[in-house]
Amino acid sequence: MIKIVLLIFCLVISKIAYSESDIDQWKDSKKTYKDLIDEGFEVKAYDTNTINVKEGIIILLFITVLQKDNIIFECQEYQTLDDSMATLDMSLICRKLSQPYNRGLGI
Repeated sequence: MIKIVLLIFCLVISKIAYSESDIDQWKDSKKTYKDLIDEGFEVKAYDTNTINVKEGIIILLFITVLQKDNIIFECQEYQTLDDSMATLDMSLICRKLSQPYNRGLGI
Protein backbone atom coordinates (compact mmCIF):
# COMPACT_ATOMS: atom_id res chain seq x y z
CA MET A 1 0.00 0.00 0.00
CA ILE A 2 2.82 2.40 0.88
CA LYS A 3 4.51 1.70 -2.46
CA ILE A 4 1.34 2.57 -4.36
CA VAL A 5 0.90 5.81 -2.40
CA LEU A 6 4.54 6.76 -3.06
CA LEU A 7 4.15 5.99 -6.76
CA ILE A 8 1.02 8.14 -7.02
CA PHE A 9 2.73 10.92 -5.05
CA CYS A 10 5.73 10.84 -7.40
CA LEU A 11 3.50 10.94 -10.48
CA VAL A 12 1.51 13.90 -9.13
CA ILE A 13 4.63 15.82 -8.11
CA SER A 14 6.28 15.18 -11.48
CA LYS A 15 3.28 16.76 -13.23
CA ILE A 16 3.29 19.80 -10.92
CA ALA A 17 7.02 20.45 -10.84
CA TYR A 18 8.58 21.85 -13.99
CA SER A 19 12.19 20.97 -14.54
CA GLU A 20 14.33 22.49 -17.25
CA SER A 21 17.97 21.58 -17.52
CA ASP A 22 18.85 24.57 -19.70
CA ILE A 23 18.03 27.61 -17.54
CA ASP A 24 21.44 29.22 -17.53
CA GLN A 25 21.71 32.89 -18.44
CA TRP A 26 24.89 32.27 -20.47
CA LYS A 27 24.55 30.82 -23.99
CA ASP A 28 27.56 29.02 -25.44
CA SER A 29 29.16 30.68 -28.44
CA LYS A 30 31.67 29.56 -31.05
CA LYS A 31 33.36 32.97 -30.93
CA THR A 32 36.95 33.45 -29.76
CA TYR A 33 38.70 36.41 -28.16
CA LYS A 34 39.85 37.51 -31.62
CA ASP A 35 36.34 37.33 -33.07
CA LEU A 36 34.95 39.46 -30.25
CA ILE A 37 37.75 42.07 -30.41
CA ASP A 38 37.36 42.27 -34.22
CA GLU A 39 33.63 42.92 -33.69
CA GLY A 40 34.41 45.88 -31.40
CA PHE A 41 34.08 44.28 -27.97
CA GLU A 42 36.25 45.72 -25.20
CA VAL A 43 37.72 43.89 -22.21
CA LYS A 44 35.89 45.11 -19.10
CA ALA A 45 37.22 42.66 -16.49
CA TYR A 46 39.87 39.98 -16.23
CA ASP A 47 40.71 37.48 -13.51
CA THR A 48 42.97 34.48 -13.08
CA ASN A 49 43.04 31.60 -10.67
CA THR A 50 45.62 28.87 -10.13
CA ILE A 51 44.64 25.46 -8.78
CA ASN A 52 47.44 23.15 -7.65
CA VAL A 53 46.29 19.56 -7.97
CA LYS A 54 48.18 16.66 -6.46
CA GLU A 55 50.96 14.98 -8.44
CA GLY A 56 52.29 18.28 -9.82
CA ILE A 57 49.35 19.15 -12.04
CA ILE A 58 48.46 22.85 -12.20
CA ILE A 59 45.21 24.22 -13.61
CA LEU A 60 45.17 27.86 -14.70
CA LEU A 61 41.79 29.53 -15.14
CA PHE A 62 41.47 32.82 -17.01
CA ILE A 63 38.11 34.63 -17.06
CA THR A 64 37.57 37.65 -19.29
CA VAL A 65 34.43 39.78 -19.58
CA LEU A 66 33.99 41.64 -22.86
CA GLN A 67 31.31 44.20 -23.67
CA LYS A 68 30.02 46.17 -26.66
CA ASP A 69 27.00 48.38 -25.97
CA ASN A 70 24.61 46.14 -23.99
CA ILE A 71 26.01 42.83 -25.30
CA ILE A 72 28.23 40.97 -22.83
CA PHE A 73 30.40 37.89 -23.28
CA GLU A 74 32.30 35.94 -20.65
CA CYS A 75 35.23 33.87 -21.90
CA GLN A 76 36.76 31.11 -19.78
CA GLU A 77 40.11 29.62 -20.68
CA TYR A 78 41.39 26.53 -18.89
CA GLN A 79 45.01 25.44 -19.17
CA THR A 80 46.39 22.29 -17.55
CA LEU A 81 50.15 22.18 -16.93
CA ASP A 82 52.48 19.52 -15.60
CA ASP A 83 55.22 20.16 -13.03
CA SER A 84 57.65 21.24 -15.79
CA MET A 85 55.08 23.86 -16.93
CA ALA A 86 54.38 22.02 -20.21
CA THR A 87 50.79 22.43 -21.41
CA LEU A 88 48.84 19.18 -21.21
CA ASP A 89 45.44 20.56 -22.21
CA MET A 90 43.87 23.89 -23.04
CA SER A 91 40.29 24.90 -23.78
CA LEU A 92 38.38 28.11 -24.35
CA ILE A 93 34.66 28.80 -24.23
CA CYS A 94 32.95 32.15 -24.69
CA ARG A 95 29.36 32.61 -23.56
CA LYS A 96 26.89 35.40 -24.31
CA LEU A 97 24.74 36.85 -21.53
CA SER A 98 21.04 36.27 -22.20
CA GLN A 99 17.72 35.96 -20.44
CA PRO A 100 17.33 32.57 -18.75
CA TYR A 101 15.52 30.23 -21.14
CA ASN A 102 12.86 28.98 -18.69
CA ARG A 103 12.11 29.20 -15.01
CA GLY A 104 13.19 26.22 -12.93
CA LEU A 105 11.53 23.77 -10.57
CA GLY A 106 8.17 24.64 -9.08
CA ILE A 107 7.85 28.02 -10.77
